[in-house]
Amino acid sequence: MSAHRRIKASIPPSRAGSLDLVGGELAWDFTNTSSGRGSPAKLEHLRNFDTLIQWVEHARVMPPSDCAYARAELAGHPRRSQRILERTIEMRELIWMIGTALAEQRPVSGKLLELLSAVHAENLRHAEMKMRFCSYIWVWNPRRDIQAAILGPITLSALTLLMEKDLQRTKRCAGQECGWLFYDTTKNNRRRWCEMRVCGNRAKVRAARQRQRQVRKTNRGVDELPG
Repeated sequence: MSAHRRIKASIPPSRAGSLDLVGGELAWDFTNTSSGRGSPAKLEHLRNFDTLIQWVEHARVMPPSDCAYARAELAGHPRRSQRILERTIEMRELIWMIGTALAEQRPVSGKLLELLSAVHAENLRHAEMKMRFCSYIWVWNPRRDIQAAILGPITLSALTLLMEKDLQRTKRCAGQECGWLFYDTTKNNRRRWCEMRVCGNRAKVRAARQRQRQVRKTNRGVDELPG
């Protein structure tokens, strides 16, 4: 087996179509399509246009029929689908930088806000307002523009969060090698983990092992004292 194939075989498969949607907001779930940021465990789940559409359908950004249309429309256009993937990841990283600033209670760069607003304005050019449940909402149709249909609901989520939500409730998971963002809806605003059963439990296990190592170290020190 070649070195390239060995490296490829060692990369875990994408979970784009099954990632836990724990962000509490579509914008944060979108940023969480990359795991382990800034660590050797970093894992990209949006690896090609197909995995992007898997996540779009999983997160209900577009209904299955629209996802099927997007797949069929771009099946024979690899360059176009690659451009959409690259633009989508660019926007994910921009939104992640905004979310990280909020989680660290830092001012969000005006440049980032300008970029987000500009992209959303472009997406709105391809949207229309429709009545749903006694109010109007923005609706995107991939038959008009596939990229806008993917990014429009996401940029709308990010801007709505920035303008209408309590920004102090945006958090970054405290788990080692995680980095996922989430909106804390707990009453006391003290949620620490993206998921307690994952990062929370891992932290508990690490803490228990650290205590055991400390106990063994202390016991060795006692044993080595002069009798």
